[in-house]
Amino acid sequence: MQPTHKYLSNLTPLRGIAAIWVIFFHFNGVFIQFVNPQKSMILAKGYVMVDLFFILSGFIISHVYQESFQQGLSAGNFRRFAVARFARVYPLHLFTLILLILLIGLSGGWNIIDAPSAIPTNLLLIHSFGIHKVFTWNVPSWSISAEWWAYMVFPFLVIFIYRKKMLAVILLALFAITAYVAIMFLLPRHDPFDPKAVVPHNLDVSFDYGYLRGIAGFILGMLVYKIYEAGLFRKIFQRDITAAIVILLTIFCLHMGLNDGTYIILFMLVVFVFALNEGKLHAACNNRVAQYLGKVSYSIYLIQLFPSFFIRFKLPGVEYGAYSASAGFWTGLGYCIGYVIIVAGFASLTYFGIEKPCRKLINRKWGKETMPVYA
Repeated sequence: MQPTHKYLSNLTPLRGIAAIWVIFFHFNGVFIQFVNPQKSMILAKGYVMVDLFFILSGFIISHVYQESFQQGLSAGNFRRFAVARFARVYPLHLFTLILLILLIGLSGGWNIIDAPSAIPTNLLLIHSFGIHKVFTWNVPSWSISAEWWAYMVFPFLVIFIYRKKMLAVILLALFAITAYVAIMFLLPRHDPFDPKAVVPHNLDVSFDYGYLRGIAGFILGMLVYKIYEAGLFRKIFQRDITAAIVILLTIFCLHMGLNDGTYIILFMLVVFVFALNEGKLHAACNNRVAQYLGKVSYSIYLIQLFPSFFIRFKLPGVEYGAYSASAGFWTGLGYCIGYVIIVAGFASLTYFGIEKPCRKLINRKWGKETMPVYA
């Protein structure tokens, strides 16, 4: 089960960009608002960056692993795959969960989000299946739950695509489209803090239909990889002008706050153009800082809320209301960048102290495999 394809270095920084964008989204929405959604939705729509994660994951996992399952499934190759994915996501998830339990326990602040009854579902990675009425514990980890179960069905999806080819592609695309439409328009949804509030037609689901959102994005990532593998549109998407158009169009649409289905299409194009570009975008992506942020992006994502436990003082230039805080754009941006730097510092500690050594240990002991960092 060794990877047989080249390392797609352009995709590593893309994870870092998405993780930092999610931090900007949470900072602007939870801590200090410095970009008013009435003027721009570019941060208010930050939750869709998780969908970029799912699409990117389906693409990369296909790139690394699909050949291992095209000829069929055995206990051996499934075990090695499952161990490798477990080693990649679970140690840091477990660490952040335990750390949060200790922090909440010491503060005595048990509430509906930090309910002890939700600890087992978080341990089993099933907290994105609608078991609870609200997101629980380390809130961003709902996507790890969705991601894990996408991993578990991946080998079967590979076999289905390999054996049924175009029929499988069509059916899986229809499934993904149906899942997104159902989340936005059909499935019963509610605001966990205000049941009477009208829920917008968007993809901002986590504890309730997060698993469905995850598998839909993961499948689309797999399908984008089939296009990449077939060499379709390669010359067009290798060009810097195409990359510029796709990136700028995505940013513009986020600013305008279009329907979330728009971003799914754009994110598929973003992943495709990043994977193929060999020009100026490639050079920018292979900058040391960009590569580093991509490598520690999982730690950035899971550790992002923890520094807020230690920020208990009022900041100059910030207007504090009963339940909210706001600041001018440049003041708020400065604080947000500072927060990102703090998170990146914490993430470096967890990456080198928890994530990386645990992954190596588990793979060496049970998986018999060395995983590339981008997978």
